Amino acid sequence: MNKKAFLLGFFSVGGQVLLLRELIAAFNGDELFIGTALFGWMMAVALGAYLGGKKINRFGTKLLFIAGAILLPLSIIAIRLSSVILQFTIGEMMPFTLAALISILLTFPTGCISGILFSSICREGHRPSASINSVYLFEGFGAFIGGVAITALVGPVFSNLSMAVGLGVIVVLFGLVSLNGRAVYVTAFITLLILIAIKYSIPKLDFQFEKIKYSPYSIEDFFETHYGSQTIISRDNTVVLLTDNKIEATYPNLEAAENILIPPLLYKPEAKNILIFGRAEFGVGQLSKLFPEIKITTIDPRASLSSALDKIFEPDNKINRIDDDPIAFINSNDIITKYDIVIALPGLPDSYKTGRFYSEQFFRIIKRILKPDGIFYFPTSYDTDRFISEQKKDVLSTIYRTANYSYQYVNLWPGTSTLFFMSNEPIFDIPYDTLIQQIDGLNYQPQFINDNYLKDRLNEFKLSGLYKSLDSVGEKNNLENPKLIYKQILLNSRLYKTDYTITHFIFDTIYPALFVLLAIILLLISSIMGRRKRKTYGLFLYFTAGLTTLTAELIAFYVYQSTAGSLYSELGLLIGTFMLGLALGTYISMKSEAERLEYPSLLLLLTSMLLYFVTYTQIPPTALLYYHLLFLFTTALAGGGLFVAATYRYYFGRAGANRGTGYAFEIAGSAIGALFATTILLPLIGLQWLIGSVLILLLISLVGSYITE
Repeated sequence: MNKKAFLLGFFSVGGQVLLLRELIAAFNGDELFIGTALFGWMMAVALGAYLGGKKINRFGTKLLFIAGAILLPLSIIAIRLSSVILQFTIGEMMPFTLAALISILLTFPTGCISGILFSSICREGHRPSASINSVYLFEGFGAFIGGVAITALVGPVFSNLSMAVGLGVIVVLFGLVSLNGRAVYVTAFITLLILIAIKYSIPKLDFQFEKIKYSPYSIEDFFETHYGSQTIISRDNTVVLLTDNKIEATYPNLEAAENILIPPLLYKPEAKNILIFGRAEFGVGQLSKLFPEIKITTIDPRASLSSALDKIFEPDNKINRIDDDPIAFINSNDIITKYDIVIALPGLPDSYKTGRFYSEQFFRIIKRILKPDGIFYFPTSYDTDRFISEQKKDVLSTIYRTANYSYQYVNLWPGTSTLFFMSNEPIFDIPYDTLIQQIDGLNYQPQFINDNYLKDRLNEFKLSGLYKSLDSVGEKNNLENPKLIYKQILLNSRLYKTDYTITHFIFDTIYPALFVLLAIILLLISSIMGRRKRKTYGLFLYFTAGLTTLTAELIAFYVYQSTAGSLYSELGLLIGTFMLGLALGTYISMKSEAERLEYPSLLLLLTSMLLYFVTYTQIPPTALLYYHLLFLFTTALAGGGLFVAATYRYYFGRAGANRGTGYAFEIAGSAIGALFATTILLPLIGLQWLIGSVLILLLISLVGSYITE
């Protein structure tokens, strides 16, 4: 039983992480799909656990492991090809609700198998509480090993698909073999040989899927970095860089290169040092050769992408490339060089990874590396040349208000791509004729940014229309209230009427939050009523354990991604550490002779969340990962204890009870937390109130535990 539980945890968390990574890569790097995917996974596990506890499973655990091993790689392939199957063009953004639905549906089969396995393994023990706690314990240990293995192996050694196949092979072989004597060594040796074969054979299959996905382009290279999935394609002398299935840059594109480099030079032609957050290989580097007096530095964390691009473009020794996360670089280094111009090219703020570059915190830390009279130049892709929709006004007003909180002077250029200029000195009040003279004084005569271009862009009617549209009170975008990401989702959804209706209901109304609140209140009332309230309250404790710990996990994901910049590669380690905490919490609680385990567990959860609430903004970048690992471990430790306490309450004296019911309630709570915490409640009430709501729920649970004694 314990071996099977360990393999279940290893497979369950490994599969979960691989599916999440694939979804992020397939749907434009948007971490919001972590919430929807976890919701689908958790609901599937809850359903599977309940049905498995009803003894409907007639196939046995071995066949279930085989089924899971087959379904996992098939689900990854389906996610990867979903845009092709649904006939979306290369780089086209899929409607949010459709992508969310896919993330739920394609995690459901493997999750359901995991849930059925949990109940099936639990039935192999005699006493309900002992068998459930034991399976939960060894599942946690297996999950920790699976999470660490994914973090260590996926990327450097295996692709997502390769790891999915390898994961299935490990689970099936060790699940089928009785591990006695030499059988262990023989099984391990055979597994190693198969994994080596997978490493060298599955990448060929990966390449074929990439060819199908990006046909009729030629695949120059594709690989994974710590920050997402990269694909470089080419056709008719055009090279395209795709990051998480989204077009990041194309070459040649002289107009884009000029719009990045030339506009800030018109306000500061004497500039010598320019810093760019982003890539320079797609035109800016080539254009900079015509400005020998300017030294350009670029910061981008994807060192492997730099190596790949050097094979396509001739390396430019004039460009100083720094392979580091921009925010981490500024925060963790004593910056000596101050720059005349800083240029940020983050892309659309449709994910936490890119949205953090539109925050007040980011705008402010730029001052650390900017000269007192320097320019922070922030080009965007928003078209304000003619009509500006209400949703676009909302987005631009938020950016404009955030910029004004950080800089004394903010200047805008309307056009097909709206440009933001920020400084603490009044350097933007330059007559139109002077700007034309600045162009004539450049060593290079731009082909696109010329007299006619400026006359059209700086047209008095367009300028007044743009500034007038931003007169309304915009909201400040920051870590605590990441409003902009959700405003961008609403703006994107305007392309599809159904998508807009659904996303507007989810992100722009209070009804989903009220629904969750009502459901929790009803569950609480029903659990403390009646003669058997001590037992039935165990179900509420199960639900609370799942809801609060999963919410804490997603809060940690959000804060870590927003401050450290990377989540894609650390996902397995973070989830694995969380599962290790659950396992140790379960083990300690099982060994404890205390009768009221819910009290220390709830108090530890409360203390952990409270400490996080007062310290998460004060952690240095070098300690971020360790801080969040410790937070997740402590939270999960308490969650494991609460699971045991709930099990003792609900299953005491009930040998014939459904052994999947309690686990199903815990997973259902996790599913609610996954869907509502950072996907719905975060933009509605903000991060601090979200953490505060968890603290309130834990206090209510403490009171309820006392009432139902």
